[in-house]
Amino acid sequence: RKVMARMLRKIIGSAMLAAVLASPAAIATETASLEALRAAAASGDADAQYELGILYEFGYHLPDHKVHAYAWYARAAAQGHASAARRLDRLQPELSPTEIERARALSRSLPAAAGG
Repeated sequence: RKVMARMLRKIIGSAMLAAVLASPAAIATETASLEALRAAAASGDADAQYELGILYEFGYHLPDHKVHAYAWYARAAAQGHASAARRLDRLQPELSPTEIERARALSRSLPAAAGG
């Protein structure tokens, strides 16, 4: 698990460096991809919700905001996404009780499932 976390951090770090050095066209493509991911997550796609949680948790193109990560993981986990449930369990000890309550409130305000 620690190896996977280190690999993910290296990938994210490499991607962030590539984004800094990338052409404006490449940055525009990444921005469009991020917007498509947000749209899919908002429409209730559990995989997109999980991916958005990862981006929030590790701060890739998004602020390092663990409350938002928790909220997106919770929405995906509520739909049976096992990886999101595991990330949620790992993230919870890093948050204060107040942050967890904020994340739960935010999660309740996010779309639950596709089509509704």
